[in-house]
Amino acid sequence: MVVYKLQNMNRMIWKLNFLGLIMVFVISGCTMETAYERYKATVEKELASGQQADSLFFGIHLGMTSKEFYGHCWDMNKDGLFTDGENNTAILYKLNDGELSHPASMNFYPSFYNDSIHQMSVSFQYDAWAPWNKHLFADSLQSGVLKMYKKWYSGGNPFISMDDEKRGVIYVKVDGNRRIIIGKFDDSTVKVDYTDLIVEEEIKRDNEKK
Repeated sequence: MVVYKLQNMNRMIWKLNFLGLIMVFVISGCTMETAYERYKATVEKELASGQQADSLFFGIHLGMTSKEFYGHCWDMNKDGLFTDGENNTAILYKLNDGELSHPASMNFYPSFYNDSIHQMSVSFQYDAWAPWNKHLFADSLQSGVLKMYKKWYSGGNPFISMDDEKRGVIYVKVDGNRRIIIGKFDDSTVKVDYTDLIVEEEIKRDNEKK
């Protein structure tokens, strides 16, 4: 009799553990799905609001003409803040005032559509990065950049953590027409992509007409 009761109890425990394991998988799946749905819902809400969020950083903004951009960068260069960046194809800003846990370089350059900035590509890298300096790899850099960006863009919607097939975990923030994506590019580099979502839709419509 005792053996029979123990067998029944073991079966019940096994069933509970099995059901618990299924619930873990279901909850995990819902969490992943919810992150994407939350992002899509935020985009729809922000675009419907008509809010304009054009500010990027250091006086640069979406919609800035090429003449305005180059003139602004020239003025910042004269003030010693901007210099020629990576391979002379980007603008360089040095992060040496404690913005990150170690001195780092910020290279950036915009994309223009109808002579106005509609995207901005930014790359961050610790200056002392080397294959043997594991504490300066992109994993820790991404955490630092995210923390810094939460200070730079403290208002509006929070960053949403999402899984990307190529980049791993990325962080996405949408306010009005501006989307910011933070993700690892390789072992040494974190990339941040800014996009004007209104112009992106305009470009898609123009391409469909061709």
